[in-house]
Amino acid sequence: MGGILDIQRICGSLDRGDIDNAQFLEQFNREVAAQLGCSRAGTWVLIETSEGRAMRCVAMFDALQDRMVGTTDILMADSPAYFEALLRDGCVVATDAQNHPATTSLVHDYLVPKDIRSMLDVGFSVNGVLFGMFSCEQVGAAHPWTQRELQALRQIGALASLTLMHAVNLKVDTAPGALWEPSMPSRLASPPGPTDADEADPPRSPDRRRS
Repeated sequence: MGGILDIQRICGSLDRGDIDNAQFLEQFNREVAAQLGCSRAGTWVLIETSEGRAMRCVAMFDALQDRMVGTTDILMADSPAYFEALLRDGCVVATDAQNHPATTSLVHDYLVPKDIRSMLDVGFSVNGVLFGMFSCEQVGAAHPWTQRELQALRQIGALASLTLMHAVNLKVDTAPGALWEPSMPSRLASPPGPTDADEADPPRSPDRRRS
């Protein structure tokens, strides 16, 4: 697994103006995929849509295709179990995503067509308010996420959240601070302590509907 210094370097390049927002999002997600060794890595933000609150992917890098790809929103109304786990635990961990209870709304439309077998999502907050999440996906074969990988993605989120906020605010028209009441849980800013990866699987299960 690569070092956190590479993430710092990419964030610094955007802060200095050496790269633009689109270049930052691609480089960042490429690096996350490389560090976690996953097939796909994405960055999402919480937005308000005409259909209600949703996670919108602002950048998804597909390592198998070596390019950025598009996805669709994860609507809270369609995936309540997913959002419940994300808010409760600060992350969603599914080694067997196609059979995980929290992913049932995505199985037929997204997981099976894309052959996505495992998912690891970690939320992040800005100023104590849920802003978005980072996602890792494994295609073709199940991947048993380790505690080390979960903590690595959390560390990446803690380091890059402010830079990401500035990058995606120019890409997505949304005010993150208005999306959740201040009383909502802010565990995504300081996720729970380490847990056994297998024990974490049931409470943390992703739902994601993408094209």
